[in-house]
Amino acid sequence: MSADPSPRSAPAAPPPRQVKPGRRLAVIAPSGKFAREPFDAGIAWLRERYEVAFSDTIYEVDAYHAGTAARRISELHNALADDAVDAIICARGGFGATQLLPRLPLADIRKANKMIIGFSDVTALHARWNEAGVLSLHAPMVGALAKASPAVRDAWIRQLEHPFSPIDHAVSPLNEAADSATVSGELVGGNLAVFSALLGTPFMPKLNRKLLFLEDVGERPYRIDRLLITWQQSGLLDHLAGIVLGTFTECHPGQDGLSVLDVFQRHFGESEIPVWDGLPSGHIDENYPLTLGAPYEIQGLHFRSGTR
Repeated sequence: MSADPSPRSAPAAPPPRQVKPGRRLAVIAPSGKFAREPFDAGIAWLRERYEVAFSDTIYEVDAYHAGTAARRISELHNALADDAVDAIICARGGFGATQLLPRLPLADIRKANKMIIGFSDVTALHARWNEAGVLSLHAPMVGALAKASPAVRDAWIRQLEHPFSPIDHAVSPLNEAADSATVSGELVGGNLAVFSALLGTPFMPKLNRKLLFLEDVGERPYRIDRLLITWQQSGLLDHLAGIVLGTFTECHPGQDGLSVLDVFQRHFGESEIPVWDGLPSGHIDENYPLTLGAPYEIQGLHFRSGTR
């Protein structure tokens, strides 16, 4: 029997620290500054079910950041170290999380074993959590929870309190390899542009045999094309189990008429890597949560979790 040339990924992450009603969530702002009105409304909703704690320094502003990098990493360290905190939720995305990665030891994340919740720029922190072997939640942040639908809010609570809860979303094959494929693997990824910023750094998690989830906002198709070329040339896509796409919001075609899906089909139409489209996750109002680091399966037109 010949040896499998592709390295295998580690088993899916174990359960994180359990979150229950009445327990404490720490709110942090690791990236951009945020508007107070939706933040306050989101906090009010969270406090209907949990104890919510955050520092007054969260309102600080440094250019387009929620304060200096020193303030933001100190806030994150405190949330990880506080034994009364069961999970960490981000105020918003924006930009700035990648600045914190060199000062975020994997050992600290493993020891705390707490989910971090967010999306967009928080993708950089999801990657660090994945490399540490700790689950995280790609889901609406505080400001977005203020206007989220009851269905999204219910799913948010369910995935936070029961990270391996069943999920079943309809998806569509984007290439021939996905037409008849059944694949499974640990879900990793998030925002394409932010995840791409980790290429060539020590902070890119291992992707072998994993399902790569991607979404983005405000990136024109030619810029998506450029990012995918870099990914392919890096070799990191070679041993993926598959790729599943969320929403690409405000990624409008240029005068050439080429869409984001056209770009993905050009890159992966003849590929052996199966690619699906259609996850309702990303920069949209109905942004359904996904537990990153958990096992998922794609079979036919179904993207499912809860197979652990």
